Formats: sequence, structure tokens, C-alpha cells
Amino acid sequence: MGLTIGEGQDGSPLRWGNWDGHALIVHSFGDEDRVLLGVSPSGDCLLTVTHDQDVLAVHRVADGSVVAELTADVLPSHPAFEEEATDDEAQVFFDYEGGFVDESTLVVGTVESDEEFGTGRHWLVDAVHMRLIDQITYPFEVPALPNTLGDGTWYTVSELNQALHIWAL
Repeated sequence: MGLTIGEGQDGSPLRWGNWDGHALIVHSFGDEDRVLLGVSPSGDCLLTVTHDQDVLAVHRVADGSVVAELTADVLPSHPAFEEEATDDEAQVFFDYEGGFVDESTLVVGTVESDEEFGTGRHWLVDAVHMRLIDQITYPFEVPALPNTLGDGTWYTVSELNQALHIWAL
């Protein structure tokens, strides 16, 4: 079981626990600044984002080591970004939602950092090499955060929570 402990501005320690047949064993996972986003379908890897939302990382569950990372600075500014905005306003960062679409593909969002400029964006990421694959293009506006199911699909919820949309590659 994975648990992120939100401590507001003080960070977000991640704990990873398992039952060994006799006792619950809990370990600190990674550094003290990781938010758990998802577990791979095999259960071998975890996806985290730093508390300040600028680095995604895939970790091995077995030892907590980082397999690969992706920094938010590789993402382009929102297309509606106006040059008059300050650098802080235009900074793109990852959301606290996202996960494994399948063992080698992630879907993550930049909805929160994009909201000032228009509809938030979702991204496909190669989970093995942590490389940006592409921005996801939907047939209609999707303002919600992406949530993965691990079976090759992810879902979003409509703005008024009246519809659940399931997506596949």
C-alpha cells in the first residue's frame, strides 16, 4: 500500500507498506517530497510527482530507486499564453493526478497550470524512458484531470460531474 501524507507547504512524505505475513512493514519511499500518482499494472513501479509539481519520476517498488524522471520544463507553454504574463504565471507544472495507462505509457495533466490560459492539457509520456510522446487531442473540450485504469484506458469526468468519459489509445 502506498500513502502520501500531505503536509501543506511542508512537503508530502511518501510511505510504502506491505504485510509480510506476520507484521505490517512501512518504509519511507524516496525523498520526503513525493506525491504518489499511480502504480504500474504489474505492481513493479510507482509514478510520483514532486511536491512542487515540477518533476515526474518512475520508481522501482522493490527498492524505491528512480528509474527515470521527466521535468516539466520540457512542456510547451499553453497556446493561449500571452507574452505580457509573468514567467511565474506561464510556468507549466504537472497535476497531482495521472498514472499508468499500461506498463509503458503514462497519462498526466497540466490542467491546474493551464487554467488561467484556457482548457488544461493532457500528455502521453513514455514510462520507460520518461520522454514526452505527445499532447492528447480529444474530440471535445475535456476540462477534467485524467485518471488511469491501467488496462490501456483512462477516464475523465465532465465539468458538472454528469458524465464519465473513458478513453483509449
